[in-house]
Amino acid sequence: MEHVIVIKIGGVSSQHLSQEFIQQIKQWKAENKQVVIVHGGGFAINQLMEEEHVPITKKNGLRVTRQSDMKLVSYALLKIVGANLVKKLNQSSLDSVQLLSNMPKVVQADFLDKATYGYVGNVSHIETEILEQMLADQMLPVLASIGFSKDGKMLNINADYLATAIAVALGAEKLVLMTDVKGVLENGAVLDHLSSTDFQEKIDKGVITGGMIPKIESAVKTVLAGVGEVLIGDNLRAGTSIVC
Repeated sequence: MEHVIVIKIGGVSSQHLSQEFIQQIKQWKAENKQVVIVHGGGFAINQLMEEEHVPITKKNGLRVTRQSDMKLVSYALLKIVGANLVKKLNQSSLDSVQLLSNMPKVVQADFLDKATYGYVGNVSHIETEILEQMLADQMLPVLASIGFSKDGKMLNINADYLATAIAVALGAEKLVLMTDVKGVLENGAVLDHLSSTDFQEKIDKGVITGGMIPKIESAVKTVLAGVGEVLIGDNLRAGTSIVC
């Protein structure tokens, strides 16, 4: 959909929304843009698991999630992070709604690798009808980073990947992946733009390293799938813009 902007925000950032963040969304809304927010919540999940003395295990950067963990994961994402985010948005006069009972229909997922990661999912399909209706009603949908298998099992999903899938499904004009860095750095300076053709050279030269590599690769796939632009940075306005 033209004029749709999808924002991925981390759990910690979502609990401390800056005035700049709020004002930018209000500006977009004034320009007749429609906004969808996807959030994670690793800090809240970790806190609950530590309180319950549940071991935290990661493999290849992904949280290994046992079926018994999903009650804590869903509580952290929906009841703590998501509920608080929606409350703050509504207090700022941004009409927002948290997807709850309709999540199984909207975000369909498969097990990524059940033997390795447990109840971690990979998005298989985004049903856009509910989201499109919310946007038509001038609401701001807020989605936690979870999905559901064909047989109704709740799965933990990487928030970057979910935001990407939603942006592609909606044909968004822009996807913002908010992170804790200002963007892709080269010689200490943020790269303003990175095209889908020259990112591999930056990886080969060691400019793009570590956890930024899968983020960039995901961003490139997103613009090649039809999303106009992917912005990676620590705010909504500036960072590294990935374009075709």
